[in-house]
Amino acid sequence: MSTPPPAPPGPLPQRGLRIAALALQAAAAAPLLLLGVAAAPTPLRDQLQSLLYPWSWTHVGAQGWMLPIGLGLGLVALALAVFLASWRLQARSGWRIALGYVALGAVLAYLARDDSAIRRPAKMEDLSPAFPGAQASFEVLMRYGRAHPLGKNFKAPAFKDPYPLFDPDKPGPWHATITGRRAELEAHWAELAPERAWIAELNGFERIGDLTPVRMDAEVMGFQSIRSLSHHAIAIASLQALDGHGDEAIDTLLPVLQVARKLQAYSRTLVRTMISITIERLGLQTAAFILDNSAVSPAARARLAAALRGGEPEAGARRLIAIEYAFQMGALGGERVGGILAQSGSLGGHPWLRAALNGASPFLYNPRATFNLDGNLYADLEDLAGRRQTAQMGPRIAEFIERAARPSFKNLFGKMLARIALPAYVKVTENYWRVQDLRAALIARTAKG
Repeated sequence: MSTPPPAPPGPLPQRGLRIAALALQAAAAAPLLLLGVAAAPTPLRDQLQSLLYPWSWTHVGAQGWMLPIGLGLGLVALALAVFLASWRLQARSGWRIALGYVALGAVLAYLARDDSAIRRPAKMEDLSPAFPGAQASFEVLMRYGRAHPLGKNFKAPAFKDPYPLFDPDKPGPWHATITGRRAELEAHWAELAPERAWIAELNGFERIGDLTPVRMDAEVMGFQSIRSLSHHAIAIASLQALDGHGDEAIDTLLPVLQVARKLQAYSRTLVRTMISITIERLGLQTAAFILDNSAVSPAARARLAAALRGGEPEAGARRLIAIEYAFQMGALGGERVGGILAQSGSLGGHPWLRAALNGASPFLYNPRATFNLDGNLYADLEDLAGRRQTAQMGPRIAEFIERAARPSFKNLFGKMLARIALPAYVKVTENYWRVQDLRAALIARTAKG
């Protein structure tokens, strides 16, 4: 029995239309296939996810664009393979082409469907509201911001030998460090006169506001200037205590300690909070060193005690987690993929790439679903931090990464974003509670007289 001859090809315009329809279908299907393979538990998953992880793209120089260019070429090759397969299956059948588009539309609709609402909304203005004087105090603080001239151009005084270890918690080594470096420390202290005046002016405010824009690329306070100043302040105060000038030592220390505490109350960024917690810890350890090594008058003790009072430790611990959740929601919740990557600096100022990613964003990123995913985690972390159950925070984060935020075909970018937007909460919380213990011990000590 002979096979029937193949049907004659249709008119040229009709064939051209079918070819164009299949080519468009293949171009749309190729990224979806790539997403599916990137989410599937195969040996290729990790490698593909690294390619789809634009924060790893170095946007400076030609070498940085090898990954996205290679990804683009791979998509072209995949689209060509899909087209050739579709040609064999669908070229002579218009209804099959139409059915392919229906299936493609259904997949895209599934990917774009987001949760109807965010179950745990958070606004930074509720955690860090503006108040009378907030603008003025923030402007003084940001004179040494990372992008401001004073902060950007600040050079810490250089030591002849390697930078010393500033650790007042170890009295013996600390004594040897400050006495052995006395000449350098005192010279540096005089050199830091502008920064000392800055801290004194900042300390003149009862509260220090934080009006940092809720964006990932927002300018934050500088670290080098306040780090250098606080290190030298605790060293000079300790030397004054060893010289028998306890009251002078307390007065040298207080501006730094007070500013560190004021910076935390209205902080909008984890960076500012972590810097201030570190400085407060050094200040508290130095205050104990001063009391151990010099006579301090009742009046100076009262000034120190006043600087230590206030604040609710449990509320402060919860706030550590809450501000990061609110910051992420404010910075990322209203953005599409291209906008998020532009804030992170991953696109290197290429508006065409941002536009392309924004166009694909609904199929890669479901913002409300992402923040509902995050909201469950952050609610648990806030509770654990407030109850000081830091040992349970690490396992909870690990469970989130392995289960809830495991990359999947749907909301792939959102889940990858949720995984990487997790700072070292355990360490930060542990440091916070360590500082609360130091402060409580020092309050008890000053109360005894």
